[in-house]
Amino acid sequence: MGQQKAGFYPASYALWYEHAAGVNPTLSRILEQHIAAQTPLTDADVRSLYAQHIVSRDREVIQRIEKRLTSLLNETSQAVSDSGVHVMEFGECLEGHSRRLKDPGSVESIHQIVSDLLIETQQMSVANATLSRQLDTSAQEVLSLTRRLEHAQVEASKDPLTGLFNRRGFSDAVAKVYEGSAHLHDASLLLVDVDQFKRINDTHGHLVGDQVLRAVAQVLRARTKGADIAARLGGDEFAVLLPDTVAAGAVALAEQIRTTLLQRRLRLIDRADHIENVTLSIGVAHAGADSSLDSLMKQADSALYVAKRSGRNCVSTAVEK
Repeated sequence: MGQQKAGFYPASYALWYEHAAGVNPTLSRILEQHIAAQTPLTDADVRSLYAQHIVSRDREVIQRIEKRLTSLLNETSQAVSDSGVHVMEFGECLEGHSRRLKDPGSVESIHQIVSDLLIETQQMSVANATLSRQLDTSAQEVLSLTRRLEHAQVEASKDPLTGLFNRRGFSDAVAKVYEGSAHLHDASLLLVDVDQFKRINDTHGHLVGDQVLRAVAQVLRARTKGADIAARLGGDEFAVLLPDTVAAGAVALAEQIRTTLLQRRLRLIDRADHIENVTLSIGVAHAGADSSLDSLMKQADSALYVAKRSGRNCVSTAVEK
């Protein structure tokens, strides 16, 4: 990684980890070609390779699982349908034997009826046992696939560096809390931005920058609770949705988040020194009766802009009318 032009950040780590672990042969071939040609990866190269060979692969995993679930449901439906045909045929046989027993004619005829009934009953029993086994096997596979699908979907909605929701996961989580409603009445939103983050990266390196982002995430997790939803939207920008929270309460929480990080001393990796006085600018917006997530984000973004223009390291509010 040190021989590349690209910086040290999560997508870059992911590329080289998968190459070293040998779990992504196609990606490994491309990286080995770059190494052999002595053409270092740029940030643009990293973003492109990450999107093509890691993000798209995760989507393919979800699609394969969903396809297998559909196929399994169709197979199970067909097995139940076939069993229904056997039941109907067995019922018709029973009706026929019942009519024969009304006028058997002879003992031999009764023996024959009993013999036929025994054979047909055994056949029905075997069919039912086969169906039962198939249903049990299908149920186990459905359970396994469902767990894999849930895990894949969770991983796709999380930011790998901080463990918070990513932008997609944030939107999905908000939609789940509000059950698909477009209105977020009485919710508040914080948009949190690390001040001078580029300077931190340029001065101390991307590893320290990553450490700062993880510290922000830790503070957000520690200060939020219940139905609150925290996410890293990208870069050094974070968001926290606070359902059923008045503007004053959201501002108070924003101040707690800002001062908590300001008071922390982050020890530099592999050094005895520390980085201090990491500050945050935070924009706060409160939802009106018809506010959507998009409109609330715009309000909070405007408030964040004001906080930045006001000298950073402060909280600014914008209450939607």
